[in-house]
Amino acid sequence: MNAAHTDLVRSILLAVSPLGLCWSNDTPGLAYTRDGKPFKSGLTGSSDILACIKGRFVGIECKTGKGQLSTPQRRFRDAVIRSHGVFIEARSVDQVMACLKSEGLA
Repeated sequence: MNAAHTDLVRSILLAVSPLGLCWSNDTPGLAYTRDGKPFKSGLTGSSDILACIKGRFVGIECKTGKGQLSTPQRRFRDAVIRSHGVFIEARSVDQVMACLKSEGLA
């Protein structure tokens, strides 16, 4: 994650947080058991920002520059859409707010 990506995630979180429950999803993570064995947590491909707004699940994947969705991210997007959630591939705060407004969530 580079500085531009981090700034985009933070800016979107600030804009979206007043609308509902939102959090930055820093996964997958790596931790260690008591006996020193590593294990991964989190869902590979899940969005940078997860939210529940007016009872709907929202996944926001932040992209900067020429960044595109990876295969696991596309799978996550498809699962969100199949479940009647909202998935946004975000490149700006304005884009996110427009998408949420079109869904009746902002």
